[in-house]
Amino acid sequence: MTVSAGQGFGPKLQYGGGVAVDFIFPILDWLRLDASIEGFTVAPSDISGGFLYRGYSGGALAVMAEGGWVLVSSPSLGLMRIGGGLGFAAALPSYWYTTLAFFYMEPRAEALLDWEPSGLPRFDFRLFIPVRAELRRDLNYSFSTGFGIGVLYRFGKDK
Repeated sequence: MTVSAGQGFGPKLQYGGGVAVDFIFPILDWLRLDASIEGFTVAPSDISGGFLYRGYSGGALAVMAEGGWVLVSSPSLGLMRIGGGLGFAAALPSYWYTTLAFFYMEPRAEALLDWEPSGLPRFDFRLFIPVRAELRRDLNYSFSTGFGIGVLYRFGKDK
């Protein structure tokens, strides 16, 4: 969900979603570097008040540092971590039904819960809440948040 406000116009909600492919590089036991390639779409706002914000779709390249702390570690359950991340993205979307493209930077933060089940040693399951600020020149402000679900597969040697 995105809330945006343009100069001379009030804030409105826009709904959307996206998919990403992440590459996670462990640095320390508690620190990871996450690089991602993303695709996203944001639907137009409603027309109440006689104006709307256009819908747009595009892609982004992002990098984030993630820190986490172990909540539970047991042979039957596996490993569960809670943590967060800080990073930024470079986005290049275009407005729906036009050829108008635009670019913006996006500072990001997220809270996450990560579970490595003991029965699936190469998989992680993740729940996260991202918060993003779209630094767009055409708007006074634009922020988004939501709820994310991820499945991670680890390549290489087992732990």
